[in-house]
Amino acid sequence: MIKRRSLLAAPLVMVPPPVLAETWPNRPIRVVVPFPPGGGTDIAGRLISAKLAEILGQPIVIDNRGGAGGMIGTRAVGQSAADGYTLLFNGTASIVRDGFDPRSAVDHVARAAITHNILVVNQHVPVSNVNEFINYLRARPGQLNHGTAGPLTSQHLAAVMFDLMAETKMENVHYRGTGPSVAGILSNEVQVMFGSMSAVLPLINEGKLKALATASERRSIQMPILPRVADFIPGYGAELTYSYCTPIGTPQSILRKLENAVGEAVHSPALINSLQTRGFEPAFESGESLTRAIDLDMRRWADVLKKAGIDVNQA
Repeated sequence: MIKRRSLLAAPLVMVPPPVLAETWPNRPIRVVVPFPPGGGTDIAGRLISAKLAEILGQPIVIDNRGGAGGMIGTRAVGQSAADGYTLLFNGTASIVRDGFDPRSAVDHVARAAITHNILVVNQHVPVSNVNEFINYLRARPGQLNHGTAGPLTSQHLAAVMFDLMAETKMENVHYRGTGPSVAGILSNEVQVMFGSMSAVLPLINEGKLKALATASERRSIQMPILPRVADFIPGYGAELTYSYCTPIGTPQSILRKLENAVGEAVHSPALINSLQTRGFEPAFESGESLTRAIDLDMRRWADVLKKAGIDVNQA
């Protein structure tokens, strides 16, 4: 029998971080989605994370932390323990805002998918293509409201670039996520959106919204006959991508396991089918290639906002 004094005197055995990393994951993982349920980020995050849980052999719990265009959830993950049990699933970082650079809080480990932001209008806007829409806007500067998922989100940036390059003016109305902005365009609170395909495709098919073009540089697999905005405004391109991120300082062995698991997930035929039927396209990228792509994207959007005269700290 071990005496009480002997037990109290026994040294506390600490498990070193390398050992913890080698056993990852051995308990449930939390994936923070920094937008409310129902939008594109939430839908993609749930679809891909379900397959990721199967591959990793541990449950994954989705935690929606909406607000500030995704910054609240991103900060929360950046402040979490760097042990691989709190991840971020978000649209790729694009903006340094209020002195906060997402790259200082999280590492982008693996890009998993892309989606098209589709330029849509409701039935109150009597246009059927981008040229007609541009002429309609120019005749009514500031009279049409554009719904976004939040300030400086991909939808907002797509509209800013459109106004800048088409020499038009829309009034941006910021919601806390894509879901609320979709409700806004259906109620005619806003008349136009660059909406993620997953959120607007069912409404396009039902005839409630009119699709004019995709904001992406490439055509959509789901809607191959839909033109690109770039077909009317040369040089335009605003693509939305999704990545898994970890807090800065997460052990390299965990990063590699996560990277490999995401790659396996997005090459799964069943997941590919699920993604494509909901308006997403698998697009795996990692390592230095992903880092360079993010850095280039952030410089590009900083230039767009500067030209548009938008202060990121006031948006």
